[in-house]
Amino acid sequence: MADVTFSQLQPWALVPDESRVNRAEARAERDVYREHFRYKRVTRLPVDCPPWVLGQELGWVVRSPVSVEMAPLGDVDFDVPAEEELRSVGRKINRSEVWHRNNAWIATQDSGWLRLHDYRANGTWESMFLPNGMGTVEWRLGWGVHIPERYFLMVMGMAFPGLDVPMGVIASKTVNAMADRGGFSIAVHPTRPLKVGRGDPVARVVLLHADSLRSASTTIVATATTADQDSEAGH
Repeated sequence: MADVTFSQLQPWALVPDESRVNRAEARAERDVYREHFRYKRVTRLPVDCPPWVLGQELGWVVRSPVSVEMAPLGDVDFDVPAEEELRSVGRKINRSEVWHRNNAWIATQDSGWLRLHDYRANGTWESMFLPNGMGTVEWRLGWGVHIPERYFLMVMGMAFPGLDVPMGVIASKTVNAMADRGGFSIAVHPTRPLKVGRGDPVARVVLLHADSLRSASTTIVATATTADQDSEAGH
């Protein structure tokens, strides 16, 4: 069994937890209908389907550490020519908030929520939300995780209305190093104004072995049987 260790780096962080399906609650509702109602029944329960249960309990659930009202960024990637100033370029592209990322700039509008959750770390203030380009935001979650070598961590969304989470696969070396760089982060893409509450599930992380990324597939094409060939010959 592969060991995965989560560490709370910030006191406000919510470390991912294992998702568990409540079989008893679902079966109790089914039994209520069978015992006390004339027509209403639950003929098939998802909790009695092992593949569904395994899918629901796969990996760990990532929960929002804060209550936040998000909105689409309307961001623009740009650079500042040597002969111009940052402020003048910002006026030209009609954006008031600018962020320096990867030797270039990202300008946003209607993004005050990005600044609202700055937190204290190592004696200074850090941004929980950072524009990531293409409408996405890097969300710093305040916890770290250590996974074994030759494993990967897959990040996937939880179907939260208005919040897309791009799927990504991160190698163990990068995952483990994040703990020394402020903790784990995910990319999110608000597609409309929405509210996320502290503790709401927003993503899932799943452990993958290296072999799962190097798998190969073979396609076997169906061939006509002797009976099929005889039938075709008769026509």
